[in-house]
Amino acid sequence: MNEPLWIWTKLFLRLGFVLLGVGLIPVLVTQFILTGVDQLIPVMLSLSVAPLGLLCLLVALILFLAALLRRPSGPS
Repeated sequence: MNEPLWIWTKLFLRLGFVLLGVGLIPVLVTQFILTGVDQLIPVMLSLSVAPLGLLCLLVALILFLAALLRRPSGPS
């Protein structure tokens, strides 16, 4: 019965890393590599998408802790 909790944990973890990557990689690329490009869109991505990524990672952490607490302690 604990398997769906682990699946949701993995999915939220992956989603959080993808959203953080989408939010932060363009900012870093335009800051260090493409210095002549306008940074409006990458900054807007980092301010709108990156916090959602952090929120997904936080939810994944909470689900992970809940899955650990619900783990059966007896012999399998």
